Amino acid sequence: MTSSIDGFYSAYLTGSMGQGFAMLVFKRGAISGADAMGARYDGNYRDSASGFSVRLKVWLPPNTLLVQGVSTGSEADISELDFELPADFLAQPFIRVNAKHGPVNVKLVKLRELDD
Repeated sequence: MTSSIDGFYSAYLTGSMGQGFAMLVFKRGAISGADAMGARYDGNYRDSASGFSVRLKVWLPPNTLLVQGVSTGSEADISELDFELPADFLAQPFIRVNAKHGPVNVKLVKLRELDD
């Protein structure tokens, strides 16, 4: 497992109708995070031929307006995302993630390394 990806990240999210922000931690193959609207992120990553394969479970609280311009409705919404992070993802202007409610552009910024 490549440890250079491990660290604390800010994630800037842009959809067709808005913007959002999340904090994520990548550590030894695991991803965990949250955002100000109450969304929770839990998943994993592994090395791939082009960078990193990511599987991320996203839990959204009820009645949350999403950056794609839709609302979760009266029930919580859970989805799983599978996507690739290229090896140079920090140099990319954004990574496009095809989510359940529409595409989201994500800019990841590494804030700091982990202090194990």
